[in-house]
Amino acid sequence: MSKSNAIPSDPKHSDRRPASAHVAPTRRWDSQPETDKWLASHHFEDATPTIPFRIDGWLAAQGAAVWFGAGSTGKTQLLLWMAAMIASRPEHRAPTWLGGKINGTGHVLILTAEDARPQIVGRLRDIVQNTMHQSAAVAHETCSRLHVMPFLSMTEDEFGHPNASLLRFGDDRVWRPSEVMTEVRRYITEWNARHDDPEDRIVGVVMDSATSMAGFDGMEGEATTNFFFYLGRLCEALGVFFTIIGHVPKAAFVPKKDPWGSAASRLRGVAMWTTAPRMAVEVRLIQEWREKGGPYYEAEELRDLFPDIERKDFLVIYAAKANLLGVCREPRYLIRDAQGAFREVGLPAPTDDEGTDASEPTPPRSRAKPKTSRTAPSRADRSQRVEQDYTPGTDLVMQVMGVTYPDLADGQRVSANRVMKILKAMHAEEPLPARSLVGSASGGGKTGARAGSIAWHFQKLEERGVLIKRNSRHFYIGQTDASIDQP
Repeated sequence: MSKSNAIPSDPKHSDRRPASAHVAPTRRWDSQPETDKWLASHHFEDATPTIPFRIDGWLAAQGAAVWFGAGSTGKTQLLLWMAAMIASRPEHRAPTWLGGKINGTGHVLILTAEDARPQIVGRLRDIVQNTMHQSAAVAHETCSRLHVMPFLSMTEDEFGHPNASLLRFGDDRVWRPSEVMTEVRRYITEWNARHDDPEDRIVGVVMDSATSMAGFDGMEGEATTNFFFYLGRLCEALGVFFTIIGHVPKAAFVPKKDPWGSAASRLRGVAMWTTAPRMAVEVRLIQEWREKGGPYYEAEELRDLFPDIERKDFLVIYAAKANLLGVCREPRYLIRDAQGAFREVGLPAPTDDEGTDASEPTPPRSRAKPKTSRTAPSRADRSQRVEQDYTPGTDLVMQVMGVTYPDLADGQRVSANRVMKILKAMHAEEPLPARSLVGSASGGGKTGARAGSIAWHFQKLEERGVLIKRNSRHFYIGQTDASIDQP
């Protein structure tokens, strides 16, 4: 070792120092200003601004992530599904999860201090059989690649710690990794050392949950900083992801104006809970707002496609915050079926006349009838216009419906406002028949629709058996003798 690397010695006491004092200490980062080790130019060849994904858009191959939401929203079931998809052999699973390609396969370690062994394994069994539709033999193989650590079900000989916390407050008043964290790291290290095939190594961890296993309150800033710093180094050293289930208060408010942009603020804890992880993902129920002018529904078109699905079984998954490229910025929607099964559903593609910016989610819209400005007819007009005068307008509405929905099929939702919009555009230069036979929506509720309004014509189509009304929405149920060809 060169003299420049040795600790300067005091000649007066050089012969009295113990032998250990002559051993060069590990070189710290701040003791090497004379070297070029830390110069960026020496790392050009292996440098890249992108981070590989285990699941494109949703899960980095290395690093910590937090998936959070209110209680009973399906977070644990969702991440068990994610773990099972990663653990499955590619030939036994769908190629994507939440729309993102699954890259490779490997074992996943599941840590839980909330479920006992029968419950957590039972949930995994339901997922591989009911959501992933694997046969009994394949499901058994998939679950043989999932390491489940249910600390509540372990004996005291197997797990002798007072709790499963991963961080502890030391005697030196510093938050440090607990013995449990050290044991988790050792388990991953030793398992991977025994398996040469990358597909048989542990590639990630799912921790359920921050509340029961972190070991500190989410508002403790220093503990949160130390926790994520340690996890970041652990993931870097072992080449794994570490996904944590977080919680928000059940009564956390989701504003109608910005349900997605406000997501990060709902995670309970200091800012590090959303800034330190690679990603912070919100899992919540689809929203309904009972406000003036409402009710308003999130993803209204999707609710229309599945009118029988209750709100408690409609989930929204959204990346609240991320510090890596390639994150999925669009919300994904899941329906929760029986026996823990999930079904991903998507919004219908927008038509030319109602396109939206693909970079932003579609804002919530009201199902209440919009206020329209119109000139009230005179008393003489009202007395002269009887219902039969408007009857030809119903056939006109059917014709315009065929233009508005060229591929109209049984069960498809039909919007009166949209039909009216197309009708006005088609007949903008003609005083007749559109302007005299079909008017804007008005009335409804206790007063009934005004004769000649688009709502009135829709009522007539209900009577003809062309439309059916469910939950204040109209659906096409079959063509009658009347034509709906383009006029």
